[in-house]
Amino acid sequence: MEFFLIANAVSVLIHRPENIIILLLFCSLSVPPTIEVDVKLIEGLVVKAGAAIALPAKMTGIPIPTARWVTDDKEITSEGRYHIETAGSSTILSIPESQRGDTGEYILTVTNPAGSKTVALHVTVLDIPGPPVGPINILEVTPDYMVIQWRAPKDDGGTPIISYVVEKKDVKKVPGFIEGMEYRIRIRATNKVGDSEPRDLAETILAKDILVPPEVVVDASCRDSLTVRAGQIISLITRVKGRPDPEITWTKDARAVSRDKRIEMNNNYPLCELVISDAVRSDYGKYAINAKNSSGQAQATIIVNVLDTPGACQNLKVAYVTKNSGMVSWENPEDNGGTEINQYLIECRQSSQRGWTVVSNDCTKRLIKPDVKWTRDESTKEIRKGPRLQIETGADFSKLLITGARRTDTGKYVVTASNSAGTSSAHAKLNVLDRPGPINDLKVSVPEDNGGCDIYNYIIEKCETKRGVWSVHSNAVITNKANVTRLIEGNEYVFRVRAENKMGPGPAVESESIVAGTQFSVPDAPEAPEVTKIAKEEMTVQWSEPERDGGKPITGYLLEKREEHAVRWSPVNKDPIPTTRFTVTGLLPLHDYQYRVKAVNEIGNGSPSKPSCAITAKDTNPGIHHQHPCLFTEPPAPPTNMKVLDSTKSSITLGWTKPVSDGGAPIIGYVVEIRAQGSVKKGDDGWKRCNVAAQLIVCEFTVSSLNNELVYEFRVSAQNQVGMSLSQFTAFLFLFHSSLEPLEHTCLFYFFRQARSL
Repeated sequence: MEFFLIANAVSVLIHRPENIIILLLFCSLSVPPTIEVDVKLIEGLVVKAGAAIALPAKMTGIPIPTARWVTDDKEITSEGRYHIETAGSSTILSIPESQRGDTGEYILTVTNPAGSKTVALHVTVLDIPGPPVGPINILEVTPDYMVIQWRAPKDDGGTPIISYVVEKKDVKKVPGFIEGMEYRIRIRATNKVGDSEPRDLAETILAKDILVPPEVVVDASCRDSLTVRAGQIISLITRVKGRPDPEITWTKDARAVSRDKRIEMNNNYPLCELVISDAVRSDYGKYAINAKNSSGQAQATIIVNVLDTPGACQNLKVAYVTKNSGMVSWENPEDNGGTEINQYLIECRQSSQRGWTVVSNDCTKRLIKPDVKWTRDESTKEIRKGPRLQIETGADFSKLLITGARRTDTGKYVVTASNSAGTSSAHAKLNVLDRPGPINDLKVSVPEDNGGCDIYNYIIEKCETKRGVWSVHSNAVITNKANVTRLIEGNEYVFRVRAENKMGPGPAVESESIVAGTQFSVPDAPEAPEVTKIAKEEMTVQWSEPERDGGKPITGYLLEKREEHAVRWSPVNKDPIPTTRFTVTGLLPLHDYQYRVKAVNEIGNGSPSKPSCAITAKDTNPGIHHQHPCLFTEPPAPPTNMKVLDSTKSSITLGWTKPVSDGGAPIIGYVVEIRAQGSVKKGDDGWKRCNVAAQLIVCEFTVSSLNNELVYEFRVSAQNQVGMSLSQFTAFLFLFHSSLEPLEHTCLFYFFRQARSL
């Protein structure tokens, strides 16, 4: 019998007497790992604070894989509150007493030589909420109650806030106060787990009344005026505000109105109403409501008109009597019944008879007052009275008075009178002379408005910005172009030009500041400097060059420092620094410093950069910087190195690396989106989010349920507390690959695009 050992395979030759040879072949296998976990753990485990957390998982593979637990990008080891037990094909992560901070994603990765597999388990730990967010605002204080306002806690403990100790809403009227006493207020939030820590009001509150002056608003149904017929109800409705409740009085034509059988006053704050039943003609007039309290008083007026039959005509006279006729004349009644009289009824009777006979019932011989309307130019819009416009119309005239005439009042004014007999109109042209308007630009173009008369000349003035004094260069320029001389090279000037006519000079138009004799400028401001080395008495500061040098080479930099919260900046160096790095010495230990830098060229000093973060002067361990948080946070940069890790006929696994910049705040997750070619519609860009169930915190994601006959596009974005980053794109992925097919039959075509805005 003979044995042979070849590589990883074992071949065995067995010789039997019958000369039959049996060959046995033993081969070693490698199987990629897999993970089996309870579906409920993937959907999310919810426990109360203090309860135990157990995350079991089964793993398979040849050889047996190793397990690694990670949360918040940190590997979990079996120490402290965490306990990991891995035996054979199972592993379990246990937390005996959970805390609110244990909420999050727990990543299990199993690995063997054939590959690795990852699964994310979400855990939510419920706890009492955090205290309400201050400040606590006192909106209203009275001797009996106060209105308090606050904001919900930052942490609701993992379950919605169901109530507050003060009241089950954010604004609460607290009763039971005693006037003149001082109180302290505190508030607790409550969820189904329990009550939060209290949030105390910083100062004590004195219970006292709030004084609010009265305010009267007339209802729209009777605002300004109200017209009713005799016998109807007069209802004057107002709304009154004020603290304390104002005392209400009503007057008619400056005389107090008192209650009687027809008059009723209802004061149900804020609604105050005066009701007069069975209106008679004498009820017409000017009604006023007066509201008065210890804070002041307010008044509103309403004109009431009661329509009724007119009174009797006055001074009836008969003249020019003949045997067949006579002329009757009279004067209008003292009371026209609240509206214009449109006709008269004439009757007669013989002295020996009692009955009256109608002579005429359509006597209307009178001058009908026309309607007068003023318009301007070709517009049909009627000119209304205003602060500068007054219109006075009499029986035979109409007058339009414009006070404080302006250039814009120039135009054609038309007056139109019309009545039932016809219409007539007349017009007058008005030209208002004024100084010319401003010039359009400093090419010295002609003003759009010459003021109504010819422009004589232009006045050009100049001002040296350092001195701030204007001087006339020329007041006799007759063209719209002029050369300004006698300027000092390197000085900065501002110019202004105005047009002049016989009414005087018009308004000036100023130019932007211009440096005489040079096309160059000072450099731009560099980016905010950074501190690269820290010691208790010195720091090394580094910065980058500005984007523009102003057309002249940068000769150096001026570095300034200040202690945190100080107002003034002090220079670090007298002479410009030729490099972009400088070591600042002579610092006070344990003091916080900020730095800013200016670029210098031969034109001058540029603007200072934004200040650096505040850094504490102290000896530190290598690689550890102690600095105060910077305020310059922004969305992160887009993820990088996006690539396809695996694919099948119906799925694809994408991978990427973290952004080069987190924007000043930690990355809290990633969003993967998919779009099929041709899915873009009007109002819909076609992008659909893939990771809907939970926030993705690993740099890998598998998209399943794909159609291998479609063309897909993917993008991924990073997110921090400020917002979403730009996206890293793949474009047009054609899927014709199965991981079970031979490699030479794989056809996976893809390429990547640069990030662009969402």
